[in-house]
Amino acid sequence: MKRSIALGAAALLLAAGTLSANESATILSGPAKTLQTRCLMCHSAAVQQAGVNLEHSSIDWSAEENRALWERVRNAVDQKRMPPPPLDPLVDSERQELVSFLSDGLAKNTPFGGSLPRRLNSAEYEATIRDLFDYPQFELPMGFPPDMTSHGFDNVAEGLALSPPLMEAYANTAWEVADFLFPPPRAEAKQRSWDSPPEDMVISFSASTLHDGVMRLVSRSIDIMRSCTWPSRVEIMDSGTYRITLTASQFRPKSKEPMLLEVYAREITASDRSKIQAFRLLKTIEVTSESPETFTFEADLYEGQTPLIRWENAELDHTPEKLVELYTKRFRENPRYLAAYQTALFNEDGSRKSLARLRGRNGHLVIHELIEDESLDMSHATLDSERTKELMKIIDSVGGMQNLGDTLAHEYHDNGPALQLHALKVEGPLKIVDGPKDIQRKEMRLSLAGVKPEDLPREEYARRMLETFLPKAFRRPVDDATVDGYLAIAKEHWAQGHTLDEGIHLLLRNILISPRFLYRGLQPGKLDDYDLASRLSYFLTKGPPDEELLAAARAGKLSDPAELRAQAERLLPTTPKAPLIQSFTGQWLDTRKLSSIMPDAKFEFSETDISIARQEVDAFVTEILNENRPMTDFIDPDFTFTSKNFAAKVYGQKVETSDTADGRAVQRIPMERGGRYGGLLGQSAIMIATANGVDTQPVLRGVWVLDRILGMPSPPPPKNVPALTPDVAGAKTPRELLAAHTKEASCSVCHNRIDPFGFVLENFDPVGRWREEWPKANVPVESAAVLPDGTKVQDVTDLKRWVVGNIDRFSECFGGKLMTYATGRAPNYAERKEIESIVAANHEQGNGARDLVLALIQSETFRTR
Repeated sequence: MKRSIALGAAALLLAAGTLSANESATILSGPAKTLQTRCLMCHSAAVQQAGVNLEHSSIDWSAEENRALWERVRNAVDQKRMPPPPLDPLVDSERQELVSFLSDGLAKNTPFGGSLPRRLNSAEYEATIRDLFDYPQFELPMGFPPDMTSHGFDNVAEGLALSPPLMEAYANTAWEVADFLFPPPRAEAKQRSWDSPPEDMVISFSASTLHDGVMRLVSRSIDIMRSCTWPSRVEIMDSGTYRITLTASQFRPKSKEPMLLEVYAREITASDRSKIQAFRLLKTIEVTSESPETFTFEADLYEGQTPLIRWENAELDHTPEKLVELYTKRFRENPRYLAAYQTALFNEDGSRKSLARLRGRNGHLVIHELIEDESLDMSHATLDSERTKELMKIIDSVGGMQNLGDTLAHEYHDNGPALQLHALKVEGPLKIVDGPKDIQRKEMRLSLAGVKPEDLPREEYARRMLETFLPKAFRRPVDDATVDGYLAIAKEHWAQGHTLDEGIHLLLRNILISPRFLYRGLQPGKLDDYDLASRLSYFLTKGPPDEELLAAARAGKLSDPAELRAQAERLLPTTPKAPLIQSFTGQWLDTRKLSSIMPDAKFEFSETDISIARQEVDAFVTEILNENRPMTDFIDPDFTFTSKNFAAKVYGQKVETSDTADGRAVQRIPMERGGRYGGLLGQSAIMIATANGVDTQPVLRGVWVLDRILGMPSPPPPKNVPALTPDVAGAKTPRELLAAHTKEASCSVCHNRIDPFGFVLENFDPVGRWREEWPKANVPVESAAVLPDGTKVQDVTDLKRWVVGNIDRFSECFGGKLMTYATGRAPNYAERKEIESIVAANHEQGNGARDLVLALIQSETFRTR
């Protein structure tokens, strides 16, 4: 049943497309008269306003540029944008006759397909290298040329030109990959010795401090930045066994138990926010004396590593529950200590002050100044007071742990107990060992070419490698001539005296810059099974086809739409982190922009809030696809995905907030249908992406709704029209500014379509909070508008209701965006008509979002080059 959605529509359109294809057609008398009397005053051969010449007696439908021109005309007339004011509009009969003539000509003469050769974009190229060589940590080098976008996406063939700088970058990257597998001979490792005094050790947050030339460690945590130190000038260049010598002592210990000093191997490139579990433990040393003791041991350190020092059994533990215990003990022993924290963190009325001034050494000094203050308020300084209970909630939070843990650390730095590090020395390598890179390199080479038997000629060894590797690299079978051609390159290299490895190195470099590797869909004609495998895989996973998909291609099964659907169901994303969700959603909805937008400080919107806003959209779209929810849920759902704290802070939801994991975690939260928030027209991320972080601009939001929700992109403004200048004094509302801006008829024709969709969203501020007044102007937000079809709307709830009532328009827009992303070309007229047919059929069968995606994958549009 589902299969018929796509196949029936395709058959209908293909039949239409065979009639009078690629023939010139005389413009019928009715449309010709309309063009003559109503259009040529601006669009004749002599005038050609906006570069448009409609002075023709016939149309050559075989020319793509002609089809594009007349489709623009058709759409402008159909949407009543032409003729523009103040000219009288066409009467309905004129409009219908002209639109019908052009629609019929476009339907009969627009062939399916037309993708240009499609280069792998940067993300696809990176994923392909990783998959091809089983090289998961491969990343594009810094400075790799960025991709251009076309039709809103960075994987559309039109925008993926191969420039000289990009070709050079591909060649350099191919060389780097080949170097990793077949590195040039290295010079013999030199013996080195590094001395790292405490001054050369890293001080991170309050984990460590220097006292009279000695480093003190006072805390433990799973986060290395709050518990560890490491030398800033030691980087291992050769994997091997090294001698590590360090001198340590206890500072004011509280017990006779030894202090456990741990030494780990830390990658130089590792983030300071890494967890201790990410690193390899080299040695645990028992430090038992308050006098300096020297310890020496041998351990393997690998290329790119350095020693990491940690005090494993420190009393100060940077976890909220342990911090509560430590503070409770100190508060019990010294009520003035408790009162000082209460005064520092609460106003007289019990409201909270900022935690920021209590962080680290500054917080330590603030607390002790308060303790010494004779007028310190002691009225709440009991463990059972309400003020103390609120204080404990702060300490038991992530913010409390981060700020107050650092404050408490300085009590230990000054008074102990602490572990002291006096010196660190690294010597070696005493012997060379294989590091992780060496082991990985051997495994990758084995997978690439296998072990060469001693009696096997290198030419035959290379041939076997090429016969296996080339089909993987080119994602389709290769013939003997292709293998022979590459083998000839290696043979010539060997004839010049180069080694076997150097010959393979050269082969890899040549393969990785081949058009057959860098491009897909190079074969002429209809997509074959291998092309379909690549199109499906790069669409849904942004990577090359896996073995199951290639096996289906080898068996000739992907030409069967049912098998294509089955493979698509297997590969559809199931998590918000899936490549399709991250890439397609981020570009379709513009949420990729969020990383470059930082809202003004007055909105109190942090980087964490930005991240949650983006996660909301990704999780929301994933849920709709996974659960095959109706397309209307994109607009007016009964759920969203965000954190409880965010839902309360931004959306005003009545949910229980907390600074615990439950309050911060992005989770499914129910919402009432028909409300202001929820759906693509009520999510914070969308409002951020369509503003500038400081104020809102109805034109930007209106253009966004037309393009991303309704599939009716607006043309760029005329070059001679000045940009809308914001009123920095805030004396005028955006509506007043636009009213002055659009008095000109040349402006009003587009703004009459754009502005209503922007005005109706003006209740949302630049971060998506609801507001009733325009800032500074101190007047109510005027969100009421009249949509282009005459529908009156008061606010976003009416707009949502209108879109839900016209949901097929949104579905067609979604389908068009999805097919642009999937095929690498904007759908042409015939393909858009097929999408319309698929949307209509899907609506009749439940209107499921997942069903629509699968039907589009079965379409002629998807299966044609």
